[in-house]
Amino acid sequence: MIKFLFTASALVLLMLAGGARPLAAQDESQAPPKVLVIDRETVKPGKDVGHAKNEAAFAQGLAANKIPGNYVAATTMSGPNEAWFLVGFDSYADWEKSNKASDNPKVRAALEPLMEKDGDYISETRQIVASYNEKWSYRPTVDIVHTHYFEVETIRVRPGHARDFDELIAMSNAAMEKINLDEHDIAFGADYGNNGNTIYIFTPRKSLADIDAEQATVQAYRDAIGEEGRKHRAQLAEAAIVSDTSDLIEVSPEMSYPADSWIKGDPTFWKPKAAKPAAKAAAPPAAAKKAAPPSGN
Repeated sequence: MIKFLFTASALVLLMLAGGARPLAAQDESQAPPKVLVIDRETVKPGKDVGHAKNEAAFAQGLAANKIPGNYVAATTMSGPNEAWFLVGFDSYADWEKSNKASDNPKVRAALEPLMEKDGDYISETRQIVASYNEKWSYRPTVDIVHTHYFEVETIRVRPGHARDFDELIAMSNAAMEKINLDEHDIAFGADYGNNGNTIYIFTPRKSLADIDAEQATVQAYRDAIGEEGRKHRAQLAEAAIVSDTSDLIEVSPEMSYPADSWIKGDPTFWKPKAAKPAAKAAAPPAAAKKAAPPSGN
């Protein structure tokens, strides 16, 4: 993503029920989900392989039981050693339906041993619930089938300076439109699990070469804003931003629960490796690792 600022599972996976969907729809004509649940698991040193195998077994267990829904899993390439699980919903009501549908005893009996085993590999979990914000986004669509990485920018906005931040984003988006930047930034504002002024901007990448290509556009971006615009932008950033950090995460097809259409669209990437399936059980409309209810922070 073009940086517009130059200043200063233990609780786990949710499954998709009904109208729930992943971070963004497969069809680029569709809008991102209204609600995004981000589960972040801190993996213990030296436990990456065991954790990945356990999460892969969980996803395979869901497939073996023909549980509907899908989710995207990713691991960090920067910052703390974490696994991220991204699940989207059309509304909070749909999230509630998913939670209620996850309690089938037979399915839970098949999957709970894997959930408990997660405790051997992770030291901390954190769940964040955020809402999509269109005005902070730029061309917010994503070809999830061919997305292998996400850049994730985490911005903390200073209380009382929402208008300054809105103007800052508008300036950046206008400059990117002016140079016709081929990028897709999807913004979510935290509702629960983090400071209420925290914003997450996800930028999908097919390869790391996409980042090289973007860096070549930085001068054109600066020219599009202009000298006076850059000065004003710096003032807005100073007033509106408490902190701004960026991380790179890599999609893990093994730990993800991909839709059939994803596998068909890119079988080399998404097709899971052969493994012994989990015990079969009667499938409800959806099932999941039970998530804690949202709580403000």
